[in-house]
Amino acid sequence: MYAVYRQAHTPTAVEFSVYCNFISCKEKNLVVAGTSQLYVYRIIHDVESTTKTDKPSDAKTRKEKLEQVASFSLFGNVMSMASVQLIGTSKDALLLSFKDAKLSVVEYDPGTHDLKTLSLHYFEEPELRDGFVQNVHIPIVRVDPENRCAVMLVYGTKLVVLPFRKDTLTDEQEGGMGEGPKSSFLPSYIIDVRELDEKLLNIIDMKFLHGYYEPTLLILFEPNQTWPGRVAVRQDTCSIVAISLNIMQKVHPVIWSLSSLPFDCTQVMAVPKPIGGVVVFAVNSLLYLNQSVPPYGVSLNSMTTGTTSFPLRVQEEVKITLDCCQSDFIAYDKMVISLKGGEIYVLTLITDGMRSVRSFHFDKAAASVLTTCMVTMEPGFLFLGSRLGNSLLLKYTEKLQEAPMEDGKDKQENEKEVEKQEEPPTKKKRVESSTNWTDEVDEIEVYGSEAQSGTQLATYSFEVCDSILNIGPCANASMGEPAFLSEEFQNSPEPDLEVVVCSGFGKNGALSVLQRSIRPQVVTTFELPGCHDMWTVVSSEVKEDKKVSKNGESEDGAKTETEEEEGEKG
Repeated sequence: MYAVYRQAHTPTAVEFSVYCNFISCKEKNLVVAGTSQLYVYRIIHDVESTTKTDKPSDAKTRKEKLEQVASFSLFGNVMSMASVQLIGTSKDALLLSFKDAKLSVVEYDPGTHDLKTLSLHYFEEPELRDGFVQNVHIPIVRVDPENRCAVMLVYGTKLVVLPFRKDTLTDEQEGGMGEGPKSSFLPSYIIDVRELDEKLLNIIDMKFLHGYYEPTLLILFEPNQTWPGRVAVRQDTCSIVAISLNIMQKVHPVIWSLSSLPFDCTQVMAVPKPIGGVVVFAVNSLLYLNQSVPPYGVSLNSMTTGTTSFPLRVQEEVKITLDCCQSDFIAYDKMVISLKGGEIYVLTLITDGMRSVRSFHFDKAAASVLTTCMVTMEPGFLFLGSRLGNSLLLKYTEKLQEAPMEDGKDKQENEKEVEKQEEPPTKKKRVESSTNWTDEVDEIEVYGSEAQSGTQLATYSFEVCDSILNIGPCANASMGEPAFLSEEFQNSPEPDLEVVVCSGFGKNGALSVLQRSIRPQVVTTFELPGCHDMWTVVSSEVKEDKKVSKNGESEDGAKTETEEEEGEKG
């Protein structure tokens, strides 16, 4: 029966994570996916019941925990995951992409406590493959922030658009979905990106932008590929293009494009409103691009010298690389970045009165696990998923810095800038320091209090609240008998064996001991004559902080509240 494949243990690695209303509309859940397994968790805040005798310090030290709500096995490895809220329901559905250009839209069914498939899509026609025997490209799924549509990249050059129905659409616009209950989906269609731009090849990443009237997809691509050994001949090969998706008319104009970006660009992050735009991650630099303002970029190390002609400012006191990093926004102007070595930085986008980014501020906050995915949960909590170590639930606290007081040298420079009224504002922005920042005096006069509500720098501290165990990747394994075994289990007909595996990677490496079942350390045993079965019973919590004696007084000599109330009434 298991001649070809047998799964002895469910996957424990975490590769994708989303935070959405999956189980219920009343609370949000953390949904994580690893290989062919889907796990759903909730945050438990009150881990232990508090009593009146608890000190306030005890309540502060109590940590939140993750509670597993459900687990589902899938018939395939998840390649990408996203969440969307469909019309007519208060819960969120999951979009799961699988190998060979398959897309499934599933939601939780409380009646069966299982997944219910809402829509299935597969795109495996020979005319779509363009000669590919296997799909070597990862089917990336992205969802519009306004839940208007979703797109999936298949075979590297095809964009599958899956529109979602809205209340504002008429029956004629829905394209004739048939009689009966209205579907939450409109007919999907395919866009060949080469028809939009013949150079649109080798797509690296794509994200939907915030703040546009129609769904706008930004694509990061490299039309002419290069590599570090050929940078002297060909550099700045990456480009971006923003496509506006008119779902009803199926017209997709290019509304914004920019070329000659550094060759080592790896991913993009859409910046939320009110700032907008996109942050482009490169291995040795970081860029901010917006359709309405000039681009801004910083160099994070000395490797950018001679490898790019893109105008970059040197980021002081930072020497890092951003390859294999993961990031997510914790505020509209603050982003948490986890580097490939596990270091955690908080990036602040420093804006001016016109909401345009003019500098970055990096703050090294902590060091953690090697991160594969990152998602911001409810305010104050962050989840780091890893396939190389244990996944962590982090609690972060913010401490606002005092009003930035520059050194004497910086003060003199700022005073000189204010005195030089003949200098244009653009020149003033270029000579500013990227670490010490205050609002311009002339901006305060022009824009009033709006400019004063600029970016407030802050420091963050991170605390590990809970972790999800991961025993992969396993490098080697050995089997043997346990070192200690209670007498109650020594006469078992089945041999009680343990498997020791070398798991993890790098600083997250460990020795994991696998047992076939729970092995309790028996303290004592006793017989229960006449016992045929046993159940667990749930009881209400009894407050035992004050034991009332027969004379109506508690142990500390104080009368109970009921007697005091009766005395007042009498």
